[in-house]
Amino acid sequence: MTKLLAQPLCEECLKHNNVTQGQIVHHIIEIRDDWDKRVDQNNLETICRECHNKHHKRKWRD
Repeated sequence: MTKLLAQPLCEECLKHNNVTQGQIVHHIIEIRDDWDKRVDQNNLETICRECHNKHHKRKWRD
């Protein structure tokens, strides 16, 4: 919740100059890969549902 308050916009959309409300705090390095990074603020990014779904669909296909 702290991350969403600090950065309410989707960080992925902002990289493409789009302003979108963020709804999800995403773990850059997934917690199943490194449990210690689960609350590391440098491992968290605010993203919208669409970007979150794109990210995981892309990962699952690879």
